[in-house]
Amino acid sequence: MNMPTIFDYLDWRGDLTFRNDPLNEVDNLIFSVLSYCDFSGVVPGLDKRGSVTLQEAADRIEPAPHEVTTNLTRSFFAALPLLLEECAQTERFSRLQLSHYIDRIEFAKAEQFSAIVFSLDENLHFIAFSGTDDTLVGWKEDLEMSFRDAVPAQRDAMRYAQAVMENLSGDFYLGGHSKGGNLAVYAAAHLPPEMQEHIVAVYNNDGPGFHANITEEEGYQRIIHKVTTFIPHSSVVGILLEHGEEYRVVRSSETGLLQHNAFSWEVLGKHFVYEQELSKSSLVLSQAIRAWLNNISLEERSQFVEALFKVIDATGAKTLSELSEDKLAAARAMITTFTQLEEETQANLKQVVESFFAESQKILRSSLGEGVENLVQKTIHRKKPGGPNTIKS
Repeated sequence: MNMPTIFDYLDWRGDLTFRNDPLNEVDNLIFSVLSYCDFSGVVPGLDKRGSVTLQEAADRIEPAPHEVTTNLTRSFFAALPLLLEECAQTERFSRLQLSHYIDRIEFAKAEQFSAIVFSLDENLHFIAFSGTDDTLVGWKEDLEMSFRDAVPAQRDAMRYAQAVMENLSGDFYLGGHSKGGNLAVYAAAHLPPEMQEHIVAVYNNDGPGFHANITEEEGYQRIIHKVTTFIPHSSVVGILLEHGEEYRVVRSSETGLLQHNAFSWEVLGKHFVYEQELSKSSLVLSQAIRAWLNNISLEERSQFVEALFKVIDATGAKTLSELSEDKLAAARAMITTFTQLEEETQANLKQVVESFFAESQKILRSSLGEGVENLVQKTIHRKKPGGPNTIKS
């Protein structure tokens, strides 16, 4: 049985305009996912005036392949045009104005940054930041968040939000999925106080957190009450680093890492379907990653990322898709490059990887031990109906 998703939401509530039914958490996810679409040459850029309707944008973008409809949750990037098409057929989304589109990839700076503005009317706008795309540059930048106070995309997100808010009047929502959620929070936290007053809400949809020093900053503390974070039941990405805000756990039709795919998040009416808490596997992974990061210095993290991507760069691939096209050739190139690294660099790579697995095993053993102990305690102290706690022999 297929569980309701954002596509079903469009069927249920697509006839309601934002004037009749204000923006909600599911709309936030739709805007955040739509920001992944390639609007190059379709939506005016940050340095240009004007806008196009969502309907006009959909008409000019290549339709989704027919086979995508058979497995939406496994075909995130391929399904994006289909979501745009479906939105364009609704009263709710078709006449929204799209503007200030930017899509930047800079290999030298290891930066991937993309964002767009959806205007509900002249005085209410949603600034949507795209998450990591298929480029290896984007994934390298994600890993750099583990040792940098700010990566290039975060700084650009702040500058972008400030420029948009100077160009447009009224109030603003900020949001994004994956890295885009992190960028939305970072931008909101680093805007001037007078601009922060015009922020209605900030949405982080399964995006990573920050170093503790960021969450303690005055700007972050000023907007934390406006931040809502959604993470799926078995979140991997959204549990990374520190979150100063509270989060809500969303039910997904997928398992494990595949729950990061927003098309798998379950919807009921204008809300998500919620779980009471994260899965055991997600909590164990979170503990393991925290313990691992605590055991390696910022310099060691930097050296690890640089060495790792030096090995990956040897394949000549620029995207994950290219990397997976010829796995055998890619493996050969990476092994050859690894053996050519300096002995100290090889040792650092091995040490960091071994450290992660060692911490994971410790946390897993501890978790299993607690689980067995809890089971024993429940058995020993099981309460019989109508009687006191008894020891079961």
